[in-house]
Amino acid sequence: MRLRKKVRNIERRSAVSPEVYTKEDQKSTVRFSMARTFHRMLWRILLVIVGVLLTSAWYVYLKDYASDFLSRKGELLEVREQPAGEDSIFARSWITLRSSSGMVVECGMLRPIGGRTRSPAIIVLGGKVTGKHAIDYAQGISDVILVAVDYPYEPRASYSAMEFLHDVPEMREALFDMVPSVMLLTDYLWTRTDVDTMRLVILGYSFGAQLVPAIFAHDRRPAIAAMVYGGGDLHGLIRHNVRRYKDALTSEVAAALGAFLLHPLEPLRYVREIFPRPLIMLNGSMDEQIPRESPELLFKEALEPKKIIWLQSGHVHPKGVELRRQIIDTLKTELSALGVSPAGEP
Repeated sequence: MRLRKKVRNIERRSAVSPEVYTKEDQKSTVRFSMARTFHRMLWRILLVIVGVLLTSAWYVYLKDYASDFLSRKGELLEVREQPAGEDSIFARSWITLRSSSGMVVECGMLRPIGGRTRSPAIIVLGGKVTGKHAIDYAQGISDVILVAVDYPYEPRASYSAMEFLHDVPEMREALFDMVPSVMLLTDYLWTRTDVDTMRLVILGYSFGAQLVPAIFAHDRRPAIAAMVYGGGDLHGLIRHNVRRYKDALTSEVAAALGAFLLHPLEPLRYVREIFPRPLIMLNGSMDEQIPRESPELLFKEALEPKKIIWLQSGHVHPKGVELRRQIIDTLKTELSALGVSPAGEP
């Protein structure tokens, strides 16, 4: 700024008396010219960098991830099954699947003892805490093979702003991996002689429900989609839940960032691709985590055949025994109507 002012003074003096233009004045003018050229180059570089970043962000936002998911799934190389006891209805086991891509998928499985030779299978995507232990909460179900998928990311009990930002890349990668994880698990179920592959259900509840449309969009083998206490519009869902604990600005920033990073998993982006397979939605009319407009928006966007059922409840919780029983009974009725008949006393 001082150099620019000095050069202007020199220019005014020179216009009046050219003979007073000294060597020092010449050096100042040259330095100013070099500085101006440098600043112009710097601004051009910054504009190029911003342009590249915006172009990259736009590409990531709109990119078709089908080939990425397929590549990440790879080929099923190894299956390890560890028995974990049985009762009069189910044999329980922990299963580890290893892929040629290096991905490892951990699952919990309940397999009916006796009964039919080939059983329907239900892949369960539970809440962020339950993971593969979602099989521990099955009650009143028999005659189906139940497999719950673990999440590859272990959430913290609570987050500071810095901890959340630090974990964002890992959380995003883990969520993206859930799509190829279920695809790899489907590969495995296709190799089992006790699975009726024509009656495979993908059931997501709470946190896992939002992943169901993306899975159906990238794998045509499952027969029925079930979303329990889930919805669409990740921006609105994130903003709503962050706003329960933080101020309006924080919730809006978190929602914008989260929705951008997770756009490749946005349920509204894929829900129409569930067609022609049926979609069942169960939601709570008093759900504090999933506001009513979220499932209504998703249901409106979905194509027939579809059905939404409203239960008079808040959000589902693994320890809510009565609500869990009501959900299971409702699902049994709906799945039976679609040819998947999990028998057993309520």
